[in-house]
Order: sequence, then structure tokens, then C-alpha cells
Amino acid sequence: FPVTIKGDGINLVRSIYRANKSKEKNPYLEAFLDDFELVKLELRLCADMKLLPLKKHAELSVLMDRIGKQITAWRNSQAV
Repeated sequence: FPVTIKGDGINLVRSIYRANKSKEKNPYLEAFLDDFELVKLELRLCADMKLLPLKKHAELSVLMDRIGKQITAWRNSQAV
């Protein structure tokens, strides 16, 4: 799992970079949100398989929730 999560994390950074550079941000923000859900699922699986301590998973979940809200707000602001 860790190798997959690392690659997926890099894809998230790429999506943000591309959204920042592009006039049409929504496709990149949508790609980010899709990949972001996969990372959240991977982290849950790591916790279920005892590869990630539950306390660390809880900390990451709080951060992931904040990131998700920020990206969703960014995407919604583009629709105006």
C-alpha cells in the first residue's frame, strides 16, 4: 500500500499544480477529488490492516477532511 499511496499523493499535487496554472480549473479539481477519495480509502484500508495506527489514521482523517473542504470550496467558487 505505501508505494500506491505515495504515487497517488504525487497525482494529487499534480492536479493542484495544473489547476493553479489553468484557466479552466474544474477538470483538474474534479480529478483531484476523485484521486483524493482513493487516497482516503487506501488510508482506511491501511488502518484496517493494522499498517497504520488508529491514532495516526484519526489525525490524518482530520487533515483530509480539511483538505476536502478547501478543494470543494475552490471548485464551487469556479462555478460562479
